Amino acid sequence: MFVSDHWHRRFSLDELRHRLMSMPMLVVLLPFILGILAASYVLFPPYIAEVAICVVTILGWVSLPRRVSLGYAAVALWLFGYLIADYRTPHASMPYGSAVELDVEVVGIPAEREGYRVSEGRVVAWRGDDVWHRADDKVLLWLRNDDIREGDGVVIYGMVSERMSRFEPYDKLLRNRGYVGGVGIEDNLISQQRGEHSRLHHLAVEKLRGYMLDTLSHATSEAMVTGSRHAMPKMLREAYSATGLSHILAVSGLHLGIVLMVMLVIVAPLRLIHRGHRVANILIVVAIWLFATMSGLSPSVVRAAIMLTMLQLAYFSSLARSSINILAVTLFVMLLYRPSYLYDVSFQLSALAVAGILLWGEPLVRRLRGRSRLWRVVASTLIIGSVATLWTLPVVSHTFGNLPLAGVVLTPVVMLFAYTIVGCGLFALILPHPLAMPFAVVGEWGAAIQNSVVLWASEHGFTGVEYQMPLGGVLLCYALYGVVTVVAWSKIEKKW
Repeated sequence: MFVSDHWHRRFSLDELRHRLMSMPMLVVLLPFILGILAASYVLFPPYIAEVAICVVTILGWVSLPRRVSLGYAAVALWLFGYLIADYRTPHASMPYGSAVELDVEVVGIPAEREGYRVSEGRVVAWRGDDVWHRADDKVLLWLRNDDIREGDGVVIYGMVSERMSRFEPYDKLLRNRGYVGGVGIEDNLISQQRGEHSRLHHLAVEKLRGYMLDTLSHATSEAMVTGSRHAMPKMLREAYSATGLSHILAVSGLHLGIVLMVMLVIVAPLRLIHRGHRVANILIVVAIWLFATMSGLSPSVVRAAIMLTMLQLAYFSSLARSSINILAVTLFVMLLYRPSYLYDVSFQLSALAVAGILLWGEPLVRRLRGRSRLWRVVASTLIIGSVATLWTLPVVSHTFGNLPLAGVVLTPVVMLFAYTIVGCGLFALILPHPLAMPFAVVGEWGAAIQNSVVLWASEHGFTGVEYQMPLGGVLLCYALYGVVTVVAWSKIEKKW
C-alpha cells in the first residue's frame, strides 16, 4: 500500500468556519433562541428593544470588518428573539378566581399522578353572564374524573387558578410553555362530548382492530401505529414507564422517522430512473403526512411531520450539508410562530433527537463497512436509536426526574421491533384486506416480542434510576456534545 493512499488527519479552523458558513440558519438560530430565553429573565420596555435593533442593524451595515458586522448581527438577532417572545407572551382572556362556565377541550393525553390526572387543555369559550365570550387560552387541567379522555370537549362550572404550582420555578416554567392558568375538573361537569378524531384516524383504528390476534400485542401495535392507547392495560403501561420506554408507545417523531426510513427502502428503485428521486421524495412526504393523519394529528406529531418534511426538502434539493440548515430553518419558523414551543418537552425531544441523528448518527452510519445489507440495516438502527437516546437523555432526566438507564440499553434493541411494528402497521392500513393480513400478523408478533422484553426487564429490576439532573448539568452535557461536534467538524482528511 502506497503512502499516498493513507489519509492524514488534522484540525483546521478554516474547515470549521467553512462548515458553519454552509449552514447559515444554524448561526442565525442560536442567538435567536438565546433572545427567547432572555425574555424570561430580563425585563425592559419593547420600544427599547425595537430602537436597539434598528441601531445595531445600522452599525452592522456600516461596519467594515466582517467580524464586527457579524457581532452586530448576532446582537440584533438576540434582540429580535427577545421582542418576539415578549409580543407572543400569552395573557388570559378569562377572569381569575371567579366561577364561570368554561368550554374546555382536552388536548393532551392525561398523565397519571397520585390521586388525579394532568393534561393540557384549551378554553375555547367562557360565560360569566348571559353572553359567551370566545377564547383561545392554554390551561393545565387537573382531572379527578376518570371518564375524561383526550379530545373530549366539556363544559364545566368552575374557576381558573392563576397559580398552577406551589413551586415558583415550576409555575414560571408552565407560563413559559404558554399556560395561562389551571382548571380542575371533577364533579362540576355540565356537559361532555366525546372527542372525534379525523375520519381517517377512526378508520385506521377500526381496520387495525379487525386483525386482532392477541389483546396485549394488539394494544401495543394500536398505540404505536394509530396513537390510540385506550386498550393498553395499566400493568403494561407501568412496565414501559419503569423501563424508560414510554416514548416508544406514544406516536411522535420517532415513529414518523421509522416511516421515513421504511419509505426510503421502498422507493429506492425509483432513484435509478430519470428524475425518479423527485417522485420518491413526494411519495415519502405523502406517507409521512398520511401516517400523521391516521395517528390523530396530535400537536407533537404535526411538529415532527413539519420537521421531517423540511428535512426531506433538503434531500430533494440535493444540497451538501443542507439537512442541518433545513432543520434550523424549520425550528426558526416554528419558534417565530410560537416562542413557547422552546419550553415544550415534546418539541425539545423531537428537535434534539433529529439534531443528534443528523450530527452524529448519519456520519457514523456512513462509516459502516460490510457487504451484508442486513448487517448494515441492523447496525444503522442500533446506531440511530443509541444516538437519539443519548441526545435526549439529559432533558428526560431533568424534566421527569428519572434517568432511564434501562431505556438507554433497551432502546436500540426495542427499535428493531419498533421498525417491524410501525412498518407492518403502515402496510396493514393502506393495503386491501387480503394483502394487509400478513403485515398485521407480523406486526403483532413484533409487538408480542417487544412486550416480552419490556415485561422481563421490569420484573428483573432493569428500570430507571430516580435522578433529576440539575439545569447546570443539562447545559454541561449539551456543551460537551457541542464540543465533540465542533472537534469533528474541525477535523479534515487530506491525502499525503
